[in-house]
Amino acid sequence: MAYTNLLEGERTKNIYEQLAAYPKPPLVPLPAWDEMISLEEMGIKDSAISRAIVKALMTLTGFKSFYKSLPDRLEDDLRKTNMRGAGLFALINSATLALKDDPRKLTALQRAATLIMAVYGFYDDLMSGKLAPDRHKDHVLEMGQYPNFFGTSLIIENGRARLFKSSKTDQITVIYRGHYFLINVGHPGQSTSFAELLETLTKIVNQVNQNGDAPNAASPGLLTGIAHPAQIKIFSNLLHIPQNRLAFEKIRHSFFTICLDLDDHPQTYAEAARLTQSRNHFNRWYHSSLQIVVFGNARATTFCSFNAYLDGNPMMRGSAEIQKRAAAVSLPENQTQPAVLLTFNKLNWQIPPGPLKKAEKIAERVIDHQQATFEINGTGKNFFNQFNMLPVPAFMVVLAMAAKQLFGKHLNIIQYLSMSRYRCMNLTNANATTEEVKQFVDYVQNEGFNPQQALELFKKAIDSQRTAYRAARKYFPPSKIISLFVNTRKGFARLWVNLLLGVSVLILKIAGKYQPQSMDIPVSHPDIFEEIPVVGRPGIRLPYARYFGLHYQIWDDKIVLTYMPGVTLKYSNEELTKALENNLTIVKQILEKSAVFKSGVSS
Repeated sequence: MAYTNLLEGERTKNIYEQLAAYPKPPLVPLPAWDEMISLEEMGIKDSAISRAIVKALMTLTGFKSFYKSLPDRLEDDLRKTNMRGAGLFALINSATLALKDDPRKLTALQRAATLIMAVYGFYDDLMSGKLAPDRHKDHVLEMGQYPNFFGTSLIIENGRARLFKSSKTDQITVIYRGHYFLINVGHPGQSTSFAELLETLTKIVNQVNQNGDAPNAASPGLLTGIAHPAQIKIFSNLLHIPQNRLAFEKIRHSFFTICLDLDDHPQTYAEAARLTQSRNHFNRWYHSSLQIVVFGNARATTFCSFNAYLDGNPMMRGSAEIQKRAAAVSLPENQTQPAVLLTFNKLNWQIPPGPLKKAEKIAERVIDHQQATFEINGTGKNFFNQFNMLPVPAFMVVLAMAAKQLFGKHLNIIQYLSMSRYRCMNLTNANATTEEVKQFVDYVQNEGFNPQQALELFKKAIDSQRTAYRAARKYFPPSKIISLFVNTRKGFARLWVNLLLGVSVLILKIAGKYQPQSMDIPVSHPDIFEEIPVVGRPGIRLPYARYFGLHYQIWDDKIVLTYMPGVTLKYSNEELTKALENNLTIVKQILEKSAVFKSGVSS
């Protein structure tokens, strides 16, 4: 929904902020009207009754009139309208990115101080235009999501959630053992030094330790990460308590959040990511768009909020830029005088046990206790490239093979795709399980298949995915245009539209005409940066995935996988990996036994 009135200290309500130093990409093309009302696009079977219902719906809701005027209002609507609904289930919606270790032997608090300095350095470079824009080939990409790293959070007011962006830049939140502190940091790198940050962090940790404070059982952290309806209900009650209301109003102005998980010492990047995503909820503030978690052995991660409009590629690049700058922060030598202590204040909360118990039950439904991240070593881009093969669609074929082997049928593999080459655009998706992919999978799962024939089918499977991905990015997806229409309606008009949509869908379902594409296996492959060895939602089960979700990254000589099983999936992540490895071996044998695959396209 678009908002207009700013609260005190709110910098903007724009979802995508226009940065003067960066050029605007072109606006996304709109589909022709006959493509816009394509029944297939909407998951509706073609019939006389289907066409009649859709035609009536378009007229009665005012959509047809909206669509005619959309070219004149497209940028403004896209820039201002939150089509993600400010969803509050951060445990499943947000993602963890493990940061590469600092090559220096830093203490945990030194690492935290370098990362604070780095966030401000990243911010300065973005605002000044010193940061190079994202590019794909010759295209400059949308940069308007990057300001959402800073001073951005989800807030609850009047029983609703929305995005809030603070104009304040000198306050950060530090959480240690479930105790929340707001530090006035000034502007690190300009008015504030590394030594001052380190001294203040040390003071906070010592203060909690000297007080003998155990991890705060009454921390509100977990409450900020659970399912949207429960959060709205819980906070609607908690915010009637003046102490909570005051703390809530203060914390929304933090530039970002530092979580000091000093009692944990993860031995691997994967373990650090799992602890960040699915443990230590008392030591988080999930409403913050950017949380940086620092462990006792100085290992660190970022936790980025998808519902604060940070997509996978901005998450990856932003976190990588932070880590690069952190590793370059100079450490003072032989400091003889104590640094100035920065001003900080502790936030006090009054959290009854009832909401916490309810939150724990909700969280436990989506927490997964098995290993989530795996590596397939020895196969990556280099292997695929030697056969002039596109790694992503090739791996999707392998995944389709594994899915059919395990579940006995073809599953929809829903590939998330970036549309950031267009102004104020984020993600779309496409079904990677094309008919050609199904034909290849069925063929090679019969005994005694011919490798040369399999290779030809494999080529068609890869080409069909490329066609599907191009089609998905061709224009503004009709489903998103409908979402934009609904979210720009206000008051009674919105109620009317939702009522008509609901009734229409119900009639189509009863008639057996509405069969939307099932989200069997949602997958994502964000850009690769050497500073980010692991990305995903480890330790989480996805309620919206019928089978499982997967973050995958195809490096030069390995494939890194992070699974998020569905809530009822019986196979273990280890079994999923074994199936992928076995089917990858089959594909490798086909390629090695057959003529070199030549598609005439670059990878």
